[in-house]
Amino acid sequence: MPIPFAIAALLAATPEASAAPDLSAPIVAAENAFAADARRLGTRLAFLAHFDAGSWLFRPYPVPALDALARDADDGSPLEWGPDLVGVAASGDMGFTSGPWSAHAAGMDGLAHGHFLSVWKQGGDGVWRVQVDGGISHPALTEPAREVAVVMRPEPASALLSPEELERRRRALEKGDEALRDALGRAPGDTASAWRRVADTDLRVLRQGHAPATGDEALQLLAADIPRQGSGPRRALDVASSGDLGYTIGGDAACQPCGSYYRIWRWHDGRWQLLVDLSRAKAP
Repeated sequence: MPIPFAIAALLAATPEASAAPDLSAPIVAAENAFAADARRLGTRLAFLAHFDAGSWLFRPYPVPALDALARDADDGSPLEWGPDLVGVAASGDMGFTSGPWSAHAAGMDGLAHGHFLSVWKQGGDGVWRVQVDGGISHPALTEPAREVAVVMRPEPASALLSPEELERRRRALEKGDEALRDALGRAPGDTASAWRRVADTDLRVLRQGHAPATGDEALQLLAADIPRQGSGPRRALDVASSGDLGYTIGGDAACQPCGSYYRIWRWHDGRWQLLVDLSRAKAP
């Protein structure tokens, strides 16, 4: 007996066809295209092409990226990188990537290595551009990641937050960031409890000289921070239109003991939780 058309259509609908789109895929593609342009055009031109007009770069404190890049000379030294971690907001308009980099450094026979952390935002023209970029250096990884881990893969948002709720979450992020900075700025202070209050279960910590750490190792790296590290003045903050992903950055030469900080936050269980923390002590 022939199968009725309506039933045949249902049987033909595969899980792949009906599955929700992977919101992280465009961000990974943008990062990989950025890295490919660095090989094709050179590092400086690639950065200028892929950074947003209001983007930030750490030198070692956060500075407006395009102004800094416009003054850079490009000596042709290759810089290679690729993502091993990605997260994306439910609105699909903001995300972040992190991964290993390697470069020929001046005065070195071999390669320098490290990890980058970038926030991406989709413009009104549909193009993904970098909003914030920073990183650390560390010894070469013994076993680089083979696949990109997705630490935040929400379902597409059925409706964006109201302007009032989005503003409420933005203010909550401001307060959460200020509370952490205040706790870190006390010398001496109970920083361990301050980190535990805000840490996400998937917290990843990036510190100079160390590969990215999670779990107990991440908490050990935080405990090794010098007093006041990561407590400097905030320079910028932004939140995705779905209100579930945001970042804060800070640091200024006026407070050199504070160093600089770069934090990715996730809204979970009714509050902001720290998902990635990159902090650097005063530059030598």
